[in-house]
Amino acid sequence: MNRRVYLLAGFLVLVAGGVMTAKVIYGGHTVRQEFSRHLWRIHVVMNLAGQGTRAKVRLTLPQDTERQTVYNEHFENDELVFYVRERPLTGNRMGFWRSEVLDGSKSIQYTFSVQLRSLAYEIPQALKLPTDPLAAYPPELQAWLDPSKFIQSRDISIKKHVKNVIGRERKAAAVVRRLYDYVRGEVQYRSEKGSKDARETLNKLTADCGGQARLFAALSRAAGIPSRVVGGLVLTVGAKNTTHVWVENYLGRKWIPFDVVNDHFAFIPTNYVELYRGDYFLVKHLGLTKFDYFFVIGMERLPPVDHPWSLYVLPIHFQSFIQVLLLIPIGALVVAFFRTVIGVPTFGTFAPVLLALAFRESSFQIGVLVLGVIIFFGSIVRSILDRLKILVVPRLSVIVTLVVAFVLGMVVVAFHMGVQKIFYFSFFPMVIMTWLIERFSVIQIEDGTGEAFKTALGTALVALAAYYLMGRHAVRTYLFAFPELLLVIMGVLLLLGRYTGIRVTELWRFQELRKLRQRKVL
Repeated sequence: MNRRVYLLAGFLVLVAGGVMTAKVIYGGHTVRQEFSRHLWRIHVVMNLAGQGTRAKVRLTLPQDTERQTVYNEHFENDELVFYVRERPLTGNRMGFWRSEVLDGSKSIQYTFSVQLRSLAYEIPQALKLPTDPLAAYPPELQAWLDPSKFIQSRDISIKKHVKNVIGRERKAAAVVRRLYDYVRGEVQYRSEKGSKDARETLNKLTADCGGQARLFAALSRAAGIPSRVVGGLVLTVGAKNTTHVWVENYLGRKWIPFDVVNDHFAFIPTNYVELYRGDYFLVKHLGLTKFDYFFVIGMERLPPVDHPWSLYVLPIHFQSFIQVLLLIPIGALVVAFFRTVIGVPTFGTFAPVLLALAFRESSFQIGVLVLGVIIFFGSIVRSILDRLKILVVPRLSVIVTLVVAFVLGMVVVAFHMGVQKIFYFSFFPMVIMTWLIERFSVIQIEDGTGEAFKTALGTALVALAAYYLMGRHAVRTYLFAFPELLLVIMGVLLLLGRYTGIRVTELWRFQELRKLRQRKVL
């Protein structure tokens, strides 16, 4: 018994456990998947191009409130000067990217994590509207009572509609409900490029979320209630480039949210993240010839922690590559187990791992179909090429060309059949297929056609197991949050390297011998 292997494997596991424990105790990590905490990871990607002059980009940044906790902020500035300022009146945080001479294209990013919770509010039934709002509220609330460029609360038509809607009602809860129902019932939603102001929304009775929020805020201010527009995101997993706007009214010494578009009265759901307060633009820029932005939103099960030793500090476009890279040892562990303990033959050690990665681009079913078709026809062409007695490199080049031709043909057929996933079968899988055709042909020549198909089936089986294990969200999440788990994988592989027992497939191979021994023939 080689105790050094077992001691080394145990040491690696202990080191990984120690690092994970330290990260949990001192680094803010957790090993518990927290489905109920509504953890989100949001990436704001901004692509811009300058014209050789001074340029600036301003982005409003989220901050902590009673219902959202923002942490793990990361800025990728692409050589631009970056700084943060806070606006005194609104308390908004503003991120600025600046360049004295911006020439060419740049990509800047802002990444943050946020923990959200829903809140439902109650408006005190006894609360009445003040006779003199300007005297009833403190000075810091005056800005939310005064009219603004897009919220014309002192406009004659808006004041007239307020009187018609609320009548002589003075209770704040009833007044807000009537104004809310009026906007929601009378104004139709219409997606627009550039939101209308409150007066135009009232005249045309069609508007997007911005126009409806401005009208509701104007009506509320005209009624004597401090009101402000709030902008943010309605979070859904995926990529998007649209924001959302709602309203907060100051009632009973607290700001209460109202979303007339999505019908949230005195309530805010768990997927609303606030980015700014007031009638602001999320992004403003100057000195640019091109600018566009979008959001990449993901829901986290483990809170991402951006310490210097964390992978979460890496740029978002590089994180995807790291996640795939971390899956390779998992696939190698699956291959080692199936070949050492089960006894399944495969084309080499890492062919199933590469196949599993290739199948992730489309699906396992599509991948196996393409694999079977290409290997079948490829092996026929390979045997024809052998009879022509051509050199290895030209032969492989012919096979590569064949694979490309077959994939193109299958793509055309799949298009007419409505199968879209095959379109994602790209360069990486084709290279693997070419190599597998060569390996299939070699085994076919050396050990026969039956053994070649048996090995191909074993490769597909192990690739299937690796594909499903590598596709588990928990596996990807824990490996990315705790990459020291690779030490545990190394420890398990060392133990597999000392396995000398009988393989599972050998139980069938030697079953006749076992029967003879039971009969005491041997």
